[in-house]
Amino acid sequence: MFSGAASAARFEALTARNPFAPTVQAVAGPGEVEQGPLEFRGLVVDASGTAYSLFDSAAAKGFWISAEDTSGPIQVKSYDAASGTLEVSQNGKALKLKLKQAVIQAGQSVAAMMPPPVNPVTPGKQPGIAPGGNANDARRLEAVAAEVRRRRALRNAAQNPAAAAQQSPAPTPAAAPEAPSPDIPSPPLNQ
Repeated sequence: MFSGAASAARFEALTARNPFAPTVQAVAGPGEVEQGPLEFRGLVVDASGTAYSLFDSAAAKGFWISAEDTSGPIQVKSYDAASGTLEVSQNGKALKLKLKQAVIQAGQSVAAMMPPPVNPVTPGKQPGIAPGGNANDARRLEAVAAEVRRRRALRNAAQNPAAAAQQSPAPTPAAAPEAPSPDIPSPPLNQ
């Protein structure tokens, strides 16, 4: 086993060099910006003061710190607007962070990404019926439309009997509609 002093030294060595944290330069010289787990992403100035957006890549977590806040583990020391450098103190360690630059890439236009309409509606044609579509579907839709017209006429006649007497009786479909297909439910015949 290790003695107390050797054990303490070994513990210090392990905590000083975390194998899971991204590598950080030991000491940034004057004018150098340290590359580490913290990224300076932006700032906002409003009536309540200045807030800085930081991102901890080791924890994959972003947060905002205020220039006036001195109670957290990270405190703002200074900000140089000319160079876009933020100087902070993280747990007593001084760090200089440069404002991260956005990378803008050209992409496809939105119109090029959208697929064409599956069944466009053209004037003079019924929507939902493809050209050269199934004749049974067209007949069934026409039968449904005729039934809707007939029921409207009956409803209007029941609400206004005087006007219904002057009009001709509601037209009936010329041919009896085919039985609806089993996969499409037929409308109820309530009057």
